[in-house]
Amino acid sequence: MAYYCSFKPSLLFLLFLLTATAQARNSITTHLHFFFHEKYSSPNATAIAVVNSTTSNPRGFGSIWVIDDELREGSSIDSKLIGRAQAMVPVVSLSGPPAFLVLVDFFFTDGKFNGSSLMVLGRATLEGATERSIIGGTGKFRMARGYTINTFLSGAPEGRAIAEYDAYIVH
Repeated sequence: MAYYCSFKPSLLFLLFLLTATAQARNSITTHLHFFFHEKYSSPNATAIAVVNSTTSNPRGFGSIWVIDDELREGSSIDSKLIGRAQAMVPVVSLSGPPAFLVLVDFFFTDGKFNGSSLMVLGRATLEGATERSIIGGTGKFRMARGYTINTFLSGAPEGRAIAEYDAYIVH
């Protein structure tokens, strides 16, 4: 007995395929390199715990941080300010090194991407490089996708955390 499969693509499917192909051809890939500067222990802290569960759990599981950090061109505190990193960061690990589920909006306030933003989501740790997904954007990054890689730098001044970011964006 012979089997016969008949597949007749619909006009709608072909239109979708042509549109997706055209969008892929017109996409731009952008690489951004910048530094995230956080003040966590000064009167002008840019990261604060809005839910602090360390009294019931010394590891901080369930704590939630809200962040409004500086994005700068370099690792120096005096380097050019290029934007803000505004985020919600819950502590999500019960064991092992601390892990966080980061939802952050990188909003650029200077240069070629002034007024544009990137939305990034994913797991982060304070150890080694962390990769997270770019799930969207605005302005010149509308319909963005891609990923970021960040590493916290050692030797940051007391009360500060500095992370180096590379963002690879398709938009």
